[in-house]
Amino acid sequence: VFPNHVHNIIRCRMTAFAELGVMPEIVQAIEEMDWLLPTDVQAEAIPLILGGGDVLMAAETGSGKTGAFSLPVIQIVYETLRDEKEGRCPNVKVQGGKMVLNPHDRGEAFAISPDGLLCQCREHKQWQGCRSTFGINQGKYYYETTVTDEGLCRVGWSTQGGTLELGKDRYGFGFGGTGKKSTNSQFDDYGKAFGKDDTVG
Repeated sequence: VFPNHVHNIIRCRMTAFAELGVMPEIVQAIEEMDWLLPTDVQAEAIPLILGGGDVLMAAETGSGKTGAFSLPVIQIVYETLRDEKEGRCPNVKVQGGKMVLNPHDRGEAFAISPDGLLCQCREHKQWQGCRSTFGINQGKYYYETTVTDEGLCRVGWSTQGGTLELGKDRYGFGFGGTGKKSTNSQFDDYGKAFGKDDTVG
């Protein structure tokens, strides 16, 4: 039996890594290795990498860089293998029919949250995009998106042959925050401009 303060320390350790998005099995392994709390480098890099972001960092020896990269890599590999085993590969309809953003079909600077419901462009001088986890061949579908950050965004759809920059080729259609629709690089006024806290459907 441990004193209460020891239980609180253990709970704090496990909560700290779990709050970064690290899966419970890895958090348990970290605890068994007696890692205390994430270093500054780990606290900053782990959520970004797990969210699909590209991370480049420089820090001194002993700062925790190896853990910052290896923990997310282990988790991503595990989750990818698990998803393949369960038939939830990229571009395949996921269990329950839930369509989310596809971390395997995205621009290099396009970060996606682990649940596939939030995204953010990490490149401010170039458009980025992604596709969903499965495609539509027939029928009518509707979706909504809510803008939760400042900056311009474009929503829409494309075929598999389209670029990730919606509306720039003939295989996709986009609607941008400036209130313009686009296809094949033809931009026309359509509807109203939208921005942070607006929902577009």
